[in-house]
Amino acid sequence: MNTKLMAAFAVMAMLAICIMPMSDVDAVYTDVDGETVVGTDKDADYDIIYTNHDYDDRENLSMSVEYSAKLVDSRGETVSNGVSPSSGSLDNGIAKTLTVSAPKDVGTYRLVVSYEPTVTYTDEDGETVEVPEEDLQREESISIKVVAPITMKITLKNDSNTDLSGFGVYFFVNGEKIEDSYKTVDLAKDGTATISYEYIADLGNGEYRYHVEPADSGQLIKIEGLETEHIFYIGDNSYSMWTALLVIVIVLLALIMLWVYRKPVKNYGKPKSRR
Repeated sequence: MNTKLMAAFAVMAMLAICIMPMSDVDAVYTDVDGETVVGTDKDADYDIIYTNHDYDDRENLSMSVEYSAKLVDSRGETVSNGVSPSSGSLDNGIAKTLTVSAPKDVGTYRLVVSYEPTVTYTDEDGETVEVPEEDLQREESISIKVVAPITMKITLKNDSNTDLSGFGVYFFVNGEKIEDSYKTVDLAKDGTATISYEYIADLGNGEYRYHVEPADSGQLIKIEGLETEHIFYIGDNSYSMWTALLVIVIVLLALIMLWVYRKPVKNYGKPKSRR
């Protein structure tokens, strides 16, 4: 086959590959966006959106979009009062905020949103056309890990002769700065104050160290407690529970042995000889 002809076929094939997907592009866009990790009994906001411009050029276009939302657990069961508002209407291309109320039980949940639009328009013959529901309906979901918050507390002491107002600090966990942990505290000279922060993260079992550092790295006033590390555990890796159980078992065994040792031995005498 002629080399030029082969090159022409190759170009046409490439154009076909590029053009075909474009004709199948779905102009419907849906999304659910928000936090993937939430603390137990905490609220979190999620933005939902439905966008469809397939019919913008039609005469007498009428579009309405209804949605329904639910929070389901790992078994697929709906959590009562998990989403607010759980149903309503949307404007095409305009995001709406839903509030998820995380349950008290830790685990993996899903926020499921179903979009149910209705579209009608007038065709070239003046007839009213209603677009089939299956061409419009969509469903989106987002996985949400519900975890128990870790409350971190640190006491600071002002060892200077200067009153501090609005002294700012950040919490660090395993050396990593927690950006939304900024706290301010008022410290009178030679006074103390306790600051706390609820740390919400999807953590694995193990030991974690935390401390606070001043927001102003140029702070020269001496504050006791800054950069002092504290520890918390996930999964009881401190072995405190097992240590306590072992101590209880040892004490019980010691009591049983003492009772057996001190138990009096009954002497029934020699058995009578047979006649």
